[in-house]
Amino acid sequence: MSSRDSARSVAHWRSRIVQPEATRAARPMVPTVIQRSHGSRGLGVGEGSIKKEYGKERVGSSHPSLLARGGFEFIVGVMGWLRSMSFAIGVGVIPTASAVEDKPFLFSPLAEVPEWRLLDVYQGTIARKDFLQRCQRVFDPSGALAKYLEVDEESVRVYRDVAKTEPLYTLRWATKAKEVESQRAVSFCLPDPEKPLRGQVICLDPGHIGGDWADIEERTFRIGRDRPVVEGEINLKTCRLLESRLRQAGAKVVWTHDGFTPTTALRPNDLYPEAIEYLLQDFQRRRTPRYSMNGLIRWNAELLFYRSAEIQARARRVNEELRPDFTLCLHYNAAPWGSRGRPSLRSVNRLVLFSHGAYTASELVYDDHKFHLMRKLLENSTPEELDLGAEIGRQFQSRWGFPPENYGGSGYASPSGVSPYVWHRNLIANRLFRGPVIFIEGPYMNDRTTYAWIQAGEYEGTRMIGGRNRENIFKEFSDRVADGVIERFRTLPSRSTAFTNYSP
Repeated sequence: MSSRDSARSVAHWRSRIVQPEATRAARPMVPTVIQRSHGSRGLGVGEGSIKKEYGKERVGSSHPSLLARGGFEFIVGVMGWLRSMSFAIGVGVIPTASAVEDKPFLFSPLAEVPEWRLLDVYQGTIARKDFLQRCQRVFDPSGALAKYLEVDEESVRVYRDVAKTEPLYTLRWATKAKEVESQRAVSFCLPDPEKPLRGQVICLDPGHIGGDWADIEERTFRIGRDRPVVEGEINLKTCRLLESRLRQAGAKVVWTHDGFTPTTALRPNDLYPEAIEYLLQDFQRRRTPRYSMNGLIRWNAELLFYRSAEIQARARRVNEELRPDFTLCLHYNAAPWGSRGRPSLRSVNRLVLFSHGAYTASELVYDDHKFHLMRKLLENSTPEELDLGAEIGRQFQSRWGFPPENYGGSGYASPSGVSPYVWHRNLIANRLFRGPVIFIEGPYMNDRTTYAWIQAGEYEGTRMIGGRNRENIFKEFSDRVADGVIERFRTLPSRSTAFTNYSP
């Protein structure tokens, strides 16, 4: 089979897979907005309102999808075809820059169609030199975005393809009269010494879901007969203590979720079509001998559920309902822990905080990544993220002393320059959540000292942990973060960035 026939066959099967009966019915077109369907998920973006900037999510069902219920023969047929095509597919369906020209759209999994018109509010608000500086220092240190840009004295044009034949958006530079630093001007209002966070709306995003979903998320482990360590649950415990500290300092605290129920209405059974499409994009790399073909589809459906659909649902909540001044995404980290089913403890502990940025060449192939890079760059949340990250990093260093992560040479993260603990990285949460977002990775759960600390639970007072008298880990972690946030607002004037928690 020729490579051209292989590409045609892949396209044919993709169109079959992602268009179940529910989506074949005619839908009214929304003017000026491109519509795209993922499975039976109607996007319906636009609606003439910038506030509704994320598409409507497919209503979840307690019943399995068609593929899960009665489509076993279909799955087997597709998987048989995949086996026969595995060598023909090769790298032909890997999303590379050259592949862009062969596809009308190229989006990351479950991504919604970018509404480029939402960037119109930033027309004429940034000078060319500032745009290029933010690209170089924060968002595109590798220079990958430049392949998709056409920059002149009046504007920058963003293209879908590296050949620059399909323009996506044009942004005009600020005129000389408007080249002012008002978007980053400092407010000289002194903070309330008793309530330094008064007036701040802070969103807490405890990482993962936990509860009945912990095994699917693969964020739980157990050593012998000890109590299982479930990251979603300990994230939630820590955030509840953090909420108390932030409220005491005057903040209004809101949550992306505060229990063990997914924010998204979707479930893995709803995402079988997307899972198959996801496999088709890069079958050679995404297959694994650990699973049967049926199991591989299921595993990818679960991956899309908790890694894409859940975070996107939280983003809709943050952007459309909560509109915080900034968001704290809180996680515990982990070192590689050995073979599946037999986790082992390590003697290593590092800490890191992520500010948004450092897009990679493989990410910028996708149109939605280009859109969100532009949006975050123009939103200008980076200064606030760096201020917050630097202060929390100081607390980590002075009170805990655990060393920072070092992602030098990783290709997917770049140093911020404000603290060894703060790195720029493009993560789905800090990409989709509007406004400043600090992504906090706490101690390694499978470090020997941290593990014993977690197993000790929420004890009162102090105990000897790892040779030091310590309060319980949930309180100490929440206090390190709270102290950093409070110190940032106690010692630094509030910034007025281009971001506002009210939709334009």
